[in-house]
Amino acid sequence: MVSDAEIEAEFKDRDRMGLWANPKRPPVESEERMFYFKLYATWCTNVGPALAWAGYWMSSSVAPAARERCDAALVVVAKHDLGWVYATWLVIFFARTYMAINANGARAAARVDRPDQHIYKVMARNGPLATSPAVLMTNVGAAGRFNRAQRAAANMDEGLPVLLTGLLLVAAVFGPVAFGLALLNAFGRVRYANLYKADKDQRLAGFVPAQLAEQISAGLVGLVAMKTLGLVSI
Repeated sequence: MVSDAEIEAEFKDRDRMGLWANPKRPPVESEERMFYFKLYATWCTNVGPALAWAGYWMSSSVAPAARERCDAALVVVAKHDLGWVYATWLVIFFARTYMAINANGARAAARVDRPDQHIYKVMARNGPLATSPAVLMTNVGAAGRFNRAQRAAANMDEGLPVLLTGLLLVAAVFGPVAFGLALLNAFGRVRYANLYKADKDQRLAGFVPAQLAEQISAGLVGLVAMKTLGLVSI
């Protein structure tokens, strides 16, 4: 049973078409793309790589035996010219990152709030249905909880192939580090799903640790590529 307060909340800040009437940032695609370019640039070129390299450098004093095993694995990767496998993965990772930037920019201009991923309309050129509101997800009550829970699951599925293959590449050189990153990602994803189901505005508390695991994994893949392709010395 949906309460009157929930119904009121569902239609708050929506126009007659059901679209976002008062977005947090101006609904300009170019501005939103720039916002996400800066955000992902911070993650991809600063946070992930910085933590990956810092962990690698610190390991020589904190866990010297583990560092020796990693360096031995790097020599094997370089010997068999497998650094290109790691570089290839990075190309796909950055392409997927661009897809997210592109979609988020277009979302702003369309004024589509989350968890909606599409806008549907009744395809009527004339008559009363021609101006009918857009068809969007229910976002309140049991149906709203289901929609948000399903969206959280789909969000994980969308990035799973890149995440899993990246962790396998990390495991080949850094061993248990990949397991730790998997645990961090799993923790973040479970928390993200539960928070998203409860309230879409709370989801970031789970998304951030999940994203952190992905970015550190990407940073480690980049580290291997750079060291085994001769960009930096092993």
